[in-house]
Amino acid sequence: MKVFMTLVLLVATQGILAQQKAFYVYQVDALEKVLKDRRYFRDDVDTICVARGETATIQLVVKARTDLASLGVSATTSLKGSVCETGLVDYVKVNRKYNPPSMDLLRTPSDYFPDPILTDTTFNLEQGEVQPVWISLKVPLNAAPGLYKGTAQLTALAGGAKQHQKKDFYIRVYPVTVASTSLLITNWCSLFPDNLAYMNGGVPVASYTPLYWECVQKIAATMAAHGQNVNRVYPIWLTKYKLQGDRYSFDFSYFDKEVEIFEKAGAMERIEGGHLAWRSGKWDEPFFVEIPVADTGINKQLMPGVPPVTLGEGLRLVKLPLDDPRVKNFYDQFFPAFRAHLEKKGWLHKYMQHIADEPTAKNAESYQAISAYVRKYMPGVKIVDAVLTSKELAGAIDTWVPILDVLHKDHRFYSDLQKAGKEIWFYTCVGPRGNYANRFIELPLIQTRYLHWINFKYELTGYLHWGLNFWSGFKNPFGEASRNRGRLPAGDCFIIYPGYRKLYSSIRFEAMRDGIYDYELLKMLEKKDAAKAKQFANEIVRNFADYDGSISYFRETRKKMLELLSN
Repeated sequence: MKVFMTLVLLVATQGILAQQKAFYVYQVDALEKVLKDRRYFRDDVDTICVARGETATIQLVVKARTDLASLGVSATTSLKGSVCETGLVDYVKVNRKYNPPSMDLLRTPSDYFPDPILTDTTFNLEQGEVQPVWISLKVPLNAAPGLYKGTAQLTALAGGAKQHQKKDFYIRVYPVTVASTSLLITNWCSLFPDNLAYMNGGVPVASYTPLYWECVQKIAATMAAHGQNVNRVYPIWLTKYKLQGDRYSFDFSYFDKEVEIFEKAGAMERIEGGHLAWRSGKWDEPFFVEIPVADTGINKQLMPGVPPVTLGEGLRLVKLPLDDPRVKNFYDQFFPAFRAHLEKKGWLHKYMQHIADEPTAKNAESYQAISAYVRKYMPGVKIVDAVLTSKELAGAIDTWVPILDVLHKDHRFYSDLQKAGKEIWFYTCVGPRGNYANRFIELPLIQTRYLHWINFKYELTGYLHWGLNFWSGFKNPFGEASRNRGRLPAGDCFIIYPGYRKLYSSIRFEAMRDGIYDYELLKMLEKKDAAKAKQFANEIVRNFADYDGSISYFRETRKKMLELLSN
């Protein structure tokens, strides 16, 4: 009798669920980070306004009325030539908060924040739980202007019964075309074996094997799809050497292959030559340059983490002061050969050279000396570096990349450099903190997008970040998101996530890409109505560390930009 009654109740439950919705679906602006403890939603059905060449981003939120299993999503659209990519937004833990905090810092009792977008899985939800759904649609360059309808199909199991719901969304394509982007964007990537292991089930990926190059291709494609068009490639690490006596020979084939992969993917408007020098000790101590030398077993200052296959048999990289005769012997041979090779490959015009990362006032003298030495052999090649100081490096750098708060503090210095024809970018990383915009997971998503409004407002032609995919040091990149006991804030080390032989984007990476296209629209509007473009930028970015945080106002502003460009 009990078995019979149980069956009756099960059938009845399934019948009720079949008649009632097992979950609600809301449209929520894609710039809103939907926290797990949020319970109230309004269905903000809004038309996504885009130019041709942009990516339309739609966020839906599922709220479970009962326990759900295997929640999945797919989507279609009436826009010919476009493909809807769908995913479910996962959550990462942020146990350690960064200080000083932003006044706009997001807070949640759970300490879980949305970030990775998983495109190949389904989720289970408990009753009352919410789940963001992400839809991306690349608008073809030849799309006819007009209003297009899309439909998301959501499926789940509730009480053993399959549940279906459809949710329509709308995209308006304006008669405005962004065929390519001009803002120079670099996110440094790690291609070391232990880091690529996260894409290979935990097994290190040996350098320069077919699997290694497959991983590089996937990284390059992901970068290109998100507006990254500059990549750091290390000429010293990627060259194979032979040493006979004091004479070197050079094989640049690994360097060439990496450049060609990124170039083919569309992520190599500039070749960002990796650093030549490193700190000789503590943070403010002078820079030493690195060179390959014969491995006699007595070298004490070996560079860690460099695959030995890079160098050649019997060689090691060591750090030595610039005035060491071995340094000049090596670079007197390397630079002429490398410059000639770049010229032969047709790359010399877009090659830039890093000297050393983040020089300070106290080690600026050693930086200046190395820069002067490089210029002697590489005339016309721009010296580029992220810097933590300003006037002490005058004359040593062509493309300046100050961290955002240094740019703020020394803005007059950088304005004078701009007037003198110097190229100025900016960067963010571990800092600046406080109220400055950054990519940290705890910040509102709109501030990540505003990074490139800062580019436009202050006439900065590039942006640099050190952390595309530095997963090493994390037991699980999908777990705790801060590193080094909070010294590296959540989101600083990487903005994409690893899967087995694949990569996942994040809502931050999507926002960065969309901000790059905002920059292009502002530049287009500047040519048509400079005063209006400036007005829009000033209303959104009031100062280096003061921004309008209203998503609805931002959407209104962007729509006005598209309308003005359409006339």
